Amino acid sequence: MELTARPARRYKGITASERRAQRQERLLESGLELFGTQGYAKTSIRAICAAASVNSRYFYESFGTREDLLFAVYERIATEIVTRTTEATAERHTIEEQAQAGLRAGWGILTEDRRKARVVALEVVGVSERLERLRRDTRHALADLTARNTLAASGGRLRFRLDPVLTTRSLIGGVVDILVDWINEDLDATVDEIVEHFTRLFTAVTYAAVEPASGADDGRGA
Repeated sequence: MELTARPARRYKGITASERRAQRQERLLESGLELFGTQGYAKTSIRAICAAASVNSRYFYESFGTREDLLFAVYERIATEIVTRTTEATAERHTIEEQAQAGLRAGWGILTEDRRKARVVALEVVGVSERLERLRRDTRHALADLTARNTLAASGGRLRFRLDPVLTTRSLIGGVVDILVDWINEDLDATVDEIVEHFTRLFTAVTYAAVEPASGADDGRGA
């Protein structure tokens, strides 16, 4: 006997799995809003559910704990940063162009929505080992992208005078520290000025860290 799959039952035109996805999305948006404004420590599951217009029992169909939601919110932002930065630098051909495009993409995501900046730079710090590991993985991914872009701009013909891991991770760490100062309004500089500063810094450090092979283009462009 041949069995045919039954179509998913719909309520008001929406399947159960679609409703669940919608509830999860509302919870993620509420997590971003509350974690990014009043902070993780001051946010309860009840408040998250109220903001999402979701019964508290539905919270647990998507997230086991409040930390699970914070992890998911941070992971979404981190993925957006890495993806947008990768895309922004892909078509740039000089070290300076790549630095500027990548920095503008990353800073744009965070400064156009201060909630994302607060989650990334403040709210996930020290919460748990797995969040610290995800923070490290994200910083390392951006540092690795910086190093790969440097090699790509030179056609792979550069020799490093300085350790590329230490160099790129130091640069990314500096960006995160300045982001914290920006969030706390402890900087007398606009976002454009910060991006321009780091563009020049990344470019200068890169040229100090590498030595073109004989006859190689150093990636500065014409």
